[in-house]
Amino acid sequence: MKRGWGIILSLLIALLVTSSSCEANSGQESVEVAEIAIYSGKGAVLFEDVAYALELLDIKYSTLDENDIKERKLEHFKFLIVPGGYTQEYMPALGEAGREAIRNFVRAGGSYIGICGGAYLAAERVEVPGRPEGLGIIDIESIRKSGMGMVKIYLTNHPVTKGLASELVIYYQNGPEIVAGENVEGIARYGNGSFAIVASSFGKGKVICFSPHPEGSISQGIRPEPETLKLLSNALEWRKGPEALML
Repeated sequence: MKRGWGIILSLLIALLVTSSSCEANSGQESVEVAEIAIYSGKGAVLFEDVAYALELLDIKYSTLDENDIKERKLEHFKFLIVPGGYTQEYMPALGEAGREAIRNFVRAGGSYIGICGGAYLAAERVEVPGRPEGLGIIDIESIRKSGMGMVKIYLTNHPVTKGLASELVIYYQNGPEIVAGENVEGIARYGNGSFAIVASSFGKGKVICFSPHPEGSISQGIRPEPETLKLLSNALEWRKGPEALML
């Protein structure tokens, strides 16, 4: 009789251990994977501002430098955000291999969000001395401007501006005045009529360029406002369409 109870007890213990093991494995399988990569390589000195904004939005992200991009690690993500920084350092850091990796990423269905320096980089030619080759993923000309502070932009009716008023005050730091070419949607303008935010498609992917900074500026003590954060979150939502991979 004692031997019978011993066998039953052993079976119960084994059942409990198996159940616990299954629960642990189930928990590991449910871990979320970041879908957003922020370029944090050479020149991208403002990437922490974007990271902070995404944390406020409770959105997971990873960071990639120029070597990661050349090694095709972008293939693991659905978004690439190229933040503000030293535009003239982006091109030599990425090189042709890095630029082509980004083009292929967007062409295959990824989404590119360029903010300030990232917007300059997206054009065919980058407005720095010598006008080196950019990504060429959107038909725009970026007229280089300088200055910093809060500016007013005027929004059009677009998914990126959903839920926002027609005017918005946003932080600006040396962003381009954008001249839009064919098949480029104007999303917001500055007071002089030049575009502040534009969007387009490239292959199966989508491209959004911000001249101002929806993420604000940590170094200047400017927290992103709920309205500017909404611009950023809307931009991330906009990629969900028939031409893009579904999230």
